Amino acid sequence: MPSIEVVSTEEHHVWNARKAELTEHSSYKTKQQHFPHNMDEWQEKGKEIERRYRQELLSLNKMRKEDDDRKESIRPTIKRTPLLKRTVPKKNNIPTPTTRQSIRQAAQALLDLKTAR
Repeated sequence: MPSIEVVSTEEHHVWNARKAELTEHSSYKTKQQHFPHNMDEWQEKGKEIERRYRQELLSLNKMRKEDDDRKESIRPTIKRTPLLKRTVPKKNNIPTPTTRQSIRQAAQALLDLKTAR
Protein backbone atom coordinates (compact mmCIF):
# COMPACT_ATOMS: atom_id res chain seq x y z
CA MET A 1 0.00 0.00 0.00
CA PRO A 2 1.35 3.43 -0.86
CA SER A 3 1.85 5.82 2.00
CA ILE A 4 -0.46 8.76 2.53
CA GLU A 5 0.91 12.29 2.67
CA VAL A 6 -1.15 15.02 4.31
CA VAL A 7 0.19 18.31 2.95
CA SER A 8 -2.51 20.47 1.41
CA THR A 9 -5.47 22.01 3.20
CA GLU A 10 -7.94 19.70 1.45
CA GLU A 11 -5.95 16.70 2.65
CA HIS A 12 -5.97 18.12 6.18
CA HIS A 13 -9.76 18.55 6.05
CA VAL A 14 -10.23 14.96 4.87
CA TRP A 15 -7.81 13.67 7.51
CA ASN A 16 -9.64 15.58 10.27
CA ALA A 17 -13.00 14.24 9.05
CA ARG A 18 -11.54 10.72 9.09
CA LYS A 19 -10.29 11.15 12.65
CA ALA A 20 -13.66 12.50 13.80
CA GLU A 21 -15.59 9.65 12.18
CA LEU A 22 -13.24 7.01 13.61
CA THR A 23 -13.49 8.59 17.05
CA GLU A 24 -17.26 8.49 16.84
CA HIS A 25 -17.13 4.90 15.58
CA SER A 26 -14.89 3.74 18.43
CA SER A 27 -16.93 5.47 21.14
CA TYR A 28 -18.50 3.49 23.94
CA LYS A 29 -22.02 4.33 22.80
CA THR A 30 -21.44 3.01 19.27
CA LYS A 31 -19.73 -0.14 20.50
CA GLN A 32 -22.62 -0.88 22.85
CA GLN A 33 -25.07 -0.78 19.94
CA HIS A 34 -23.18 -3.70 18.34
CA PHE A 35 -22.14 -5.59 21.48
CA PRO A 36 -21.94 -8.65 21.86
CA HIS A 37 -23.32 -10.36 18.76
CA ASN A 38 -22.56 -7.79 16.05
CA MET A 39 -18.94 -6.95 16.85
CA ASP A 40 -17.81 -8.34 13.49
CA GLU A 41 -20.15 -5.89 11.77
CA TRP A 42 -18.74 -3.07 13.92
CA GLN A 43 -15.17 -4.04 12.96
CA GLU A 44 -16.06 -4.22 9.27
CA LYS A 45 -17.63 -0.77 9.44
CA GLY A 46 -14.40 0.60 10.96
CA LYS A 47 -12.34 -0.98 8.18
CA GLU A 48 -14.74 0.44 5.58
CA ILE A 49 -14.36 3.95 7.04
CA GLU A 50 -10.57 3.66 6.91
CA ARG A 51 -10.65 2.27 3.35
CA ARG A 52 -12.96 5.02 2.08
CA TYR A 53 -10.88 7.87 3.53
CA ARG A 54 -7.63 6.22 2.43
CA GLN A 55 -8.86 6.08 -1.18
CA GLU A 56 -9.92 9.72 -1.01
CA LEU A 57 -6.57 10.79 0.43
CA LEU A 58 -4.66 8.78 -2.17
CA SER A 59 -6.60 10.43 -4.98
CA LEU A 60 -5.93 13.87 -3.48
CA ASN A 61 -2.22 12.99 -3.20
CA LYS A 62 -2.14 11.90 -6.81
CA MET A 63 -3.86 15.09 -8.01
CA ARG A 64 -1.50 17.26 -5.95
CA LYS A 65 1.60 15.46 -7.28
CA GLU A 66 0.38 15.72 -10.87
CA ASP A 67 -0.26 19.42 -10.36
CA ASP A 68 3.23 19.87 -8.87
CA ASP A 69 4.79 17.99 -11.80
CA ARG A 70 2.88 20.15 -14.26
CA LYS A 71 4.02 23.33 -12.53
CA GLU A 72 7.59 22.04 -12.41
CA SER A 73 7.60 21.30 -16.14
CA ILE A 74 6.32 24.82 -16.91
CA ARG A 75 8.84 26.56 -14.68
CA PRO A 76 12.24 26.97 -16.36
CA THR A 77 15.08 25.28 -14.63
CA ILE A 78 17.36 27.71 -12.85
CA LYS A 79 20.86 26.60 -12.06
CA ARG A 80 22.27 28.40 -9.09
CA THR A 81 25.98 28.83 -8.58
CA PRO A 82 27.28 28.13 -5.12
CA LEU A 83 27.93 31.20 -3.03
CA LEU A 84 31.52 32.35 -3.07
CA LYS A 85 33.35 32.65 0.20
CA ARG A 86 34.25 36.11 1.37
CA THR A 87 37.87 36.79 0.46
CA VAL A 88 38.14 40.28 1.96
CA PRO A 89 38.59 40.15 5.73
CA LYS A 90 36.31 42.17 7.91
CA LYS A 91 37.71 45.46 9.22
CA ASN A 92 36.46 45.04 12.76
CA ASN A 93 37.78 41.61 13.57
CA ILE A 94 39.36 42.69 16.88
CA PRO A 95 38.53 40.10 19.49
CA THR A 96 36.61 41.44 22.45
CA PRO A 97 37.65 39.99 25.80
CA THR A 98 34.98 38.60 28.01
CA THR A 99 34.39 40.90 30.97
CA ARG A 100 32.12 38.68 32.93
CA GLN A 101 33.03 38.75 36.62
CA SER A 102 31.37 37.99 39.85
CA ILE A 103 30.50 40.76 42.30
CA ARG A 104 33.16 39.57 44.71
CA GLN A 105 35.86 39.75 42.02
CA ALA A 106 34.69 43.21 40.92
CA ALA A 107 34.78 44.48 44.52
CA GLN A 108 38.28 43.04 44.98
CA ALA A 109 39.45 44.76 41.79
CA LEU A 110 38.09 48.12 43.06
CA LEU A 111 39.89 47.65 46.37
CA ASP A 112 43.10 46.85 44.54
CA LEU A 113 42.76 50.04 42.50
CA LYS A 114 42.19 52.16 45.62
CA THR A 115 45.14 50.69 47.46
CA ALA A 116 47.49 50.99 44.46
CA ARG A 117 47.30 54.85 44.59
